[in-house]
Amino acid sequence: MTNLKESFLLEVMQYIKSKDAKEAVRKELSYHLKMSQSELIGKGATEKEAEQQAIKQMGSPIELGSYFNKLYRPLFDWKLFCLFTTIILIGILPLLHIQADFSVVSNQIMFIILGIFIALSVMLFDYRKIKNFGWLILITGFVLLLALNFFPSTTVNGLFVIRFLSFTISGASLLPVFLVFWAIYLSKDKPKRMVVISIYLLSFLLFVGLANLTDIFLYSLLVLTLIVVSSVNNKTLYPSIGVSLGLLLTFIIIFFVSAGADLKRRILSFLHPENYAENEGYIYLLLKDIRSSGGWFGNSSVQFNQVEMSTDLVLANITYYYGWIVASLVFVIILLLVWRMIVLSTQIKDKFGKLLILGVCSLLSVQFIYNIGMILGLVPVIYMSLPFISYGLTPTVLNSLLIGIVLSVYRRKNLVLTS
Repeated sequence: MTNLKESFLLEVMQYIKSKDAKEAVRKELSYHLKMSQSELIGKGATEKEAEQQAIKQMGSPIELGSYFNKLYRPLFDWKLFCLFTTIILIGILPLLHIQADFSVVSNQIMFIILGIFIALSVMLFDYRKIKNFGWLILITGFVLLLALNFFPSTTVNGLFVIRFLSFTISGASLLPVFLVFWAIYLSKDKPKRMVVISIYLLSFLLFVGLANLTDIFLYSLLVLTLIVVSSVNNKTLYPSIGVSLGLLLTFIIIFFVSAGADLKRRILSFLHPENYAENEGYIYLLLKDIRSSGGWFGNSSVQFNQVEMSTDLVLANITYYYGWIVASLVFVIILLLVWRMIVLSTQIKDKFGKLLILGVCSLLSVQFIYNIGMILGLVPVIYMSLPFISYGLTPTVLNSLLIGIVLSVYRRKNLVLTS
């Protein structure tokens, strides 16, 4: 690049604040200058004359810099951030009526502050920089899955986990890792069918080894969602969907057969809880009582001391102590949060970014829907927390990270990207 072009570009860059925008604008202007110069040379101008005229045609560097600074300025979606902040702060409410030490409340406040900090930090990170590390991310996911299968440090509720400081790594903790890999790979122009099927098969089997149907379901739905919305052609799409559903169905059948009498009792306790009131049916009767006793404005006549009332059954806690009005407000905020992410995904031109947002939306919305279904008595009770509201450091950090990814993609939606 000649000194004349470089001087012009440097002057334009002085009026652009964002580093990412500077990079995008430099590439765009360099391309247009090159095309314009080639056209002028083709009309008979010398190289120097063509360069000078091409730069002159660009106009004032001050006006150009100001225009691109406004066009490519980093964006911040206040609507999504406010919804996220509101729903994560609601996580304090259920703890106020749990018979526990105040340290639980103070811990949740610290988790919330950390979650908001993580979301903002991830937003500032340029998500496009990880696009070249897809295979490394996949290998990391596989290594952690293997460690959970063969070298778990302990078990929680019968599930293998690895304790690291205050964090708990489980199968669910690895879903964001695989989300990033699949978004990277499926954003390619021509993903290979056998690669898609092989990676899914291997990862699926490793998730099966953890014997957690919830994680398997969430992972399979995540992959299916990304395949459907990606550019994978029909020859890859239908076999992948078939393999995913087939494997999931096979595992469910095996799980049902191997579980035997215990599983049968769990199903019957969901259908007829009154017949199993002293064991598995108790939780369904409790939830039924909570739904009818909370009323519109809440009820504090009974103090629950169950751990689940601050984790998986946290919405039942809110319904009982604060009433159906507050619970309905929580429903609305959840719906708005999911809807906002869907709206943002329609504004993203970068295929990788779009897949990331839709993957995040898939992971969160399934957990929202099922957890609410449990509280309403529509589906069996399983270990499924309510994102952002359930107590715990690891889920708060991971879900905040997911929101940070969405904010990061939206922040750079106006930059010139190549997919």
